[in-house]
Amino acid sequence: AVPAGHKSIISFRQLRDDVFGELANVDQVSGIKWQRFPDLNKLLKGHRKGELTVFTGPTGSGKTTFISECALDLCIQGVNTLWGSFEINNVRLAKIMLTQFAMQRLDDQLDNYDEWADKFENLPLFFMTFHGQHSIKSVIDTMQHAVYMYDISHIVIDNLQFMMGQEHLSVERFS
Repeated sequence: AVPAGHKSIISFRQLRDDVFGELANVDQVSGIKWQRFPDLNKLLKGHRKGELTVFTGPTGSGKTTFISECALDLCIQGVNTLWGSFEINNVRLAKIMLTQFAMQRLDDQLDNYDEWADKFENLPLFFMTFHGQHSIKSVIDTMQHAVYMYDISHIVIDNLQFMMGQEHLSVERFS
């Protein structure tokens, strides 16, 4: 039998020369390095504009906390970042991120809130106002607008299952 081709499926043969080019020019394909995560740089070679990185794990395993730290690291370096939090509301997310940014619990030190909020406010950080299930088209339209208007080069979507209204989406259905 002769395999039927598909325009969206290729083999390594079509990628071979480009793969060699990336291996031969590692420094040219590296992205902005995380300052606080040197081991992550070893794995991912930094954040590269236009690249998709997926973090997955069970509920409560720290995905949002970790991704928030990574996003803050990039924001501090001037990388314009857009957050789409579909699981937790933006006030709670901003509180988590502000606490991470200040590296101290601000609820115990409210006198320091304005000082840290002023610094945090100056980061190139934007939040989409979606929460829960939304159409992919409206989310993509918003992201495209943000990329154009705010020169966004890092987008975080947290949590894809909540955005799509499939909180119980299982990887098994793709196996």
